[in-house]
Amino acid sequence: MTQFPPPHDPKKLLIEIDARMKVRDIREWERLKQRVTVQWWESGLMALLFISGCVMVITVANVMDEYNFVLRAFIVGWSTLFILTLIGCIEFLVNKFRALRKMHEETVRHIEKVDDTLLALRNYLEARDSYLEEPESKNQE
Repeated sequence: MTQFPPPHDPKKLLIEIDARMKVRDIREWERLKQRVTVQWWESGLMALLFISGCVMVITVANVMDEYNFVLRAFIVGWSTLFILTLIGCIEFLVNKFRALRKMHEETVRHIEKVDDTLLALRNYLEARDSYLEEPESKNQE
């Protein structure tokens, strides 16, 4: 960022600081927004995870020795439980990310509404200040 000497007028200094903070915040928001946007491969990843889990259970079931039924049932059962738990945890995380995305969108809408209200308030105060300054300048003439 180009370095400019700070203005000596407090109002101009406040405007300059406000502008620099907004630019920094906008850049940070855009960076974060790009990190949480929905990617095309997320749905395919969930399908691939489910398919690989099913194939893993089938593989464990077919590899185990059929002579020891109790051991085979125990290992297949625990493998199935482990794979379903893994898929459930990943699905849980994906749902949390989706909720965070929706929360981000709602926050952006709320911030835009607050910014609009703040702008209207600033415009009102500027108009009021200019109205109050006009009679004083007329009295001085």
